[in-house]
Parts: sequence; C-alpha cells; structure tokens
Amino acid sequence: MDKQVIVRDIKREVGNWPCQSDIARYLGKSRDYVMTLMEGCEYITDGKKKQYLAADVAERLMSKRRSN
Repeated sequence: MDKQVIVRDIKREVGNWPCQSDIARYLGKSRDYVMTLMEGCEYITDGKKKQYLAADVAERLMSKRRSN
C-alpha cells in the first residue's frame, strides 16, 4: 500500500478531516493509540475535538509501518 491509497481509503471511510475518534474507529485501535500516533502533528480544532488532515494521518501510518 502506498500513501495515496491510504489517503483515499481514509477519505472514503471517515472524511478528509478525521478526529481522533474517527481515526481510532478506522484503525480499530484505542484513542490513546491515536493520540500517541498523531503527537506533534498539526491539527484544527473547534474547541472540542482535534481534526487532522487525512494526508497527515496516512503519512504517520506510513512512517509507523516503516519503523516496525
């Protein structure tokens, strides 16, 4: 899988600006896992939730995949 395939899949499943809960549901992981995964990544907020660009989520997943 390359980054573009992951980005398209994320957008199809949870949209272009998924929040931590969306990412956790997409990955089948806990929100704690997502918080660690996305630590230090830029996000937008509405005051209640952090939303990340789907491309940034895919980049983090690709880097995590390469490091293991």
